[in-house]
Amino acid sequence: MNTSRFVRLFSSFVIAVSVVVTAAAEPHPFQVNGDPFMGDWQGTWDDESVAVQVIALGKGTYTANVLAQFDTRNAPLAVLTGTRTGDSVSFSGKHNGTTWQGTMTDSQFAGATTGNHEATFSLEPITRLSPTMGAKAPDGAIVLFDGTTLNGWVHPTGDPRVLDLTEIMGGENCVAYVRTQVWSPESKQLRLEMGSDDGIKAWLNDELVHANNVSRGPAPAQDVKEVAVKKGWNTLLLKITQGGGGAGVCAQFAELDGSRETGLYALRDQDPVSDDAAHAGVALDDTGGAILNWQVTGPYYKNGQNASELFGAVFPPERDIAGIQWNWKLHEPVEAQTCRWKLLDNGVMEVTSGGIVSTHKFRDHKLHIEFRTPFMPEARGQSRGNSGVYLQGLYEVQVLDSYGLKGEWNECGGIYQVAVPRVNMAAPPLQWQTYDIDYRAPRFDASGRKTHDATITVHHNGVVIHENVSIPEPTAANIGGDIREAQGLHLQDHSNPVQFRNIWAVEVR
Repeated sequence: MNTSRFVRLFSSFVIAVSVVVTAAAEPHPFQVNGDPFMGDWQGTWDDESVAVQVIALGKGTYTANVLAQFDTRNAPLAVLTGTRTGDSVSFSGKHNGTTWQGTMTDSQFAGATTGNHEATFSLEPITRLSPTMGAKAPDGAIVLFDGTTLNGWVHPTGDPRVLDLTEIMGGENCVAYVRTQVWSPESKQLRLEMGSDDGIKAWLNDELVHANNVSRGPAPAQDVKEVAVKKGWNTLLLKITQGGGGAGVCAQFAELDGSRETGLYALRDQDPVSDDAAHAGVALDDTGGAILNWQVTGPYYKNGQNASELFGAVFPPERDIAGIQWNWKLHEPVEAQTCRWKLLDNGVMEVTSGGIVSTHKFRDHKLHIEFRTPFMPEARGQSRGNSGVYLQGLYEVQVLDSYGLKGEWNECGGIYQVAVPRVNMAAPPLQWQTYDIDYRAPRFDASGRKTHDATITVHHNGVVIHENVSIPEPTAANIGGDIREAQGLHLQDHSNPVQFRNIWAVEVR
């Protein structure tokens, strides 16, 4: 174990635990004591150092990972199962011909191994704290949360340019189509900038101009394509695949140099197209080039095919849009709402009633944030202390109770669907943890084309788990927005009461 990275506090006292079976309401997941056996243990086995992670699984059952040392990706020496009886837990397991048996109280775990390796072991509970816990904001830092107020945070409404298709599509593994008419004063080359959740195909005047079979959340200008518009009205048709979760689409036009003065109009409503664009259309110069009103049809399915497979399937709107029943969908601007999260007396805020975003907006910055996950022993996977930290509102570092797990992209410290952490540094639930993150926003050339992906370095509880990792696209469940613009820090609500404190950032110029 690297002793320079952690403060080790060995327990020398007995935690009093009273087990009372009643019909009372379920305790809050942040009950004070949690579980007296859960967490890190350290000691010796046959005079060699050994470590154990004890994971509470509910109803008096446990898993214990026996490790040569903490904080590596090496396979456990053994994985034990435990059952609680009164004030102790009996553990047993077998690995590579060695049988482990031992008994754990709240202050000692002792036993023996037989078979290929005959020896005794003895361990005590240990609390390992992040070296940056409680770090003070330096001069010039932007303090986002100091424990005294929720001012500076709001509930986002999503990017107004993104059309939400979730309700229309109504499920998983399906397809929807959106279309509009775009009027141009002349024939010319333009940039068509698109974003989607998930895959997207685009036809302009019945010609396929773009296809990207991808799983992601929507944001403007994720995909950019140079297209030729003709003088007068042009038909733009987009196909969107839906794998799971939310669904959305956005599209906007720009000149080839990235400027927004296009002189284009898009349909105002479903009335028959008039040659008078000012009467029949909405000037895209007034919307930043974004198309805000769409005709929509769907969902379309094929039994047994997932979203990726549906991307290549041909549905009626691709053959004859004149014969399709289209519904009209308008963007309705909604104001951001005051933060409704709980502000607790101990200077902590707790997730409730939707994700929040800071009113201060960032591009390049260094972030310090402290969090802890609730004690939910009977929950599993994504239902166990789930939240997320979204840099620039778009790129997620996962928050989850992943204590003792392998460490995947969808576990604590993972960059969602992009990168697994070098090592799983997740602490036990109820214990405060830290992220210290260096974030560099994506870069663009003079024409607005992306030249470098967003990059991120993450220290989890003081240990580097990602170093200069490129993130090619905004990750799932982001709040939307233009990746070229500064945006707030987004903290996710995933229906679990995760807690946060001591949040500050230093902008990098």
